Amino acid sequence: MKKLALAAVIGSVIAAAPAQAAVMWDFNYNDAAGVGFNDAALGTARQGALETAANYVSSFLTSYDATIEMDVDGSIGGGGSSTLAAAGSKFNGASFAPGFTQQGDVMTKILGGADPTPSSGPDSADGEVTWNFIDFVWELDNDFQLGEFDFFSTAVHELLHAIGFASEITETGSDGYGTNPGDAGAWAPFDEFLTSFDGTSIINPADNSLLQSTWDLARLSGDGSQQSGCGAGLQFTGANAVAANGGNTVEIYSPTTWEGGSSGSHLDDNCYTNPGNVSTYMMEAQTIDGLGVRTISALEVGIMRDIGYTNFGVQANNTVPEPGTIYLMLGALLGLFGLKRQNSKVA
Repeated sequence: MKKLALAAVIGSVIAAAPAQAAVMWDFNYNDAAGVGFNDAALGTARQGALETAANYVSSFLTSYDATIEMDVDGSIGGGGSSTLAAAGSKFNGASFAPGFTQQGDVMTKILGGADPTPSSGPDSADGEVTWNFIDFVWELDNDFQLGEFDFFSTAVHELLHAIGFASEITETGSDGYGTNPGDAGAWAPFDEFLTSFDGTSIINPADNSLLQSTWDLARLSGDGSQQSGCGAGLQFTGANAVAANGGNTVEIYSPTTWEGGSSGSHLDDNCYTNPGNVSTYMMEAQTIDGLGVRTISALEVGIMRDIGYTNFGVQANNTVPEPGTIYLMLGALLGLFGLKRQNSKVA
């Protein structure tokens, strides 16, 4: 059995594809004719924009060798949806084992594991991307108009979720496989480094069980004196991330009300966002209209190395070309706008 974890949107970087990226992306554009990524007028540009974002992510993965197949659907939305986009890895239920084993099919392939997808059919993709072209207007280049969102920034953010920047801990503390509270669970590599404000691990390293009382406080920024705010909620304590953060633990988004798909799986925009809702980091839990964050920071590189991509960013050419260069390369154009939270689904 496979489960699909989808985590949604935020800002990223428009960058050129590396000449010899080892991780390649094979996108299956499954929209109906004339819709979304197959839109008669904008479909080619939208596909090019997604592929440009994927190539930027691949420029941090040049030490790895894999082809990642992603199903793409650009027809979500309608009814005033607040979800901009979503992307995630599929998970092979047969791989369930206690510990931080739930890498997902995408991460498993990139790190050199056997292709997990044949277990659910030879045509099964490794992950999925969904996009909301119905409720939002997108900009690919730098020519932002009122109400337009940064497509590239959003796409890179989503693909980082797909390759492993995400927690597998549900609101109630389950691992997503129905493990009983107190029993050893199967968690994401990201979860190994989640702690409360005082450094108490959310997952007990002795037996891989979740510490329920610690989780219930930390996930809602309620540690210690029950007060919310920076330093009160979930922290990420991986050595590489802490070093990149000036020796400080990293604030993880844990608002006082649980937000599915955002809580626990993003950097805390309440702590890192600048005045005017301008994000500091790619992987914060929100994005605004106009130009988004377009570079993967040293902090985010550190997190990716901590969760298992030890060579993330090594031998990478991360030069960001002028947007016009990208347009000429791909013959594509697209865009962004507004402030929205990210959203996730588990199926």
